[in-house]
Amino acid sequence: MTGPHVQVIASGAATRPVADIVADLVVCADGGVAVALASGRTVDLVVGDLDSAEPSDLATVEAAGGTIVGHPVDKDESDLELALAVAAGRGAARITVHLGEGGRLDHQLANLMVLASSRWSPTAIDAWVGHDRVWVVRDELETVLPVGELVGIQAVGGSARVTTEGLAYPLHDERLAPTEARGIANRVLASPVRIEVRSGVVLVIRPGGQSAHAT
Repeated sequence: MTGPHVQVIASGAATRPVADIVADLVVCADGGVAVALASGRTVDLVVGDLDSAEPSDLATVEAAGGTIVGHPVDKDESDLELALAVAAGRGAARITVHLGEGGRLDHQLANLMVLASSRWSPTAIDAWVGHDRVWVVRDELETVLPVGELVGIQAVGGSARVTTEGLAYPLHDERLAPTEARGIANRVLASPVRIEVRSGVVLVIRPGGQSAHAT
């Protein structure tokens, strides 16, 4: 799939991963604009109900030629969903999302589920949650990770059939259920790591605090 690489930045995201990513378009979900500007990013668009965005930050974006798209506070979609919809609507081939860590549990859980929504398929989606790395995998992921690091694989939205290479506890076209924890706390045995998903969707999670860097 061809198309731009879009960076979506939400409130509370860690600044270092934001600054390290090279993207064609930068979209901020509401208060994510503060993180983007603090990271030296040029913001193309801010979307959301704007209840956590500082007016001075919005003015900075507009002065630089960016666009502000406001929505009512009472709405069905989260600000993250609105930002992802903008990115998908621009024909993104890849979306890298930056989310804050901690905060309300319902927000954290909903954000991860939103990333895995079929609404964004076939766009490739990866994310930073604080300094944790997350990939949404519907078909195949191959990535270079340091040997010995922890990796988790969690099915979402239903069961998934998964095959892995390069992990200490391999899977061979085996079923992972979203209500089971079988896929957590695996470890990199050889790199690159390859994860193939024959059916379903999984989140591949590399916990932060190991040797986090943008890839």
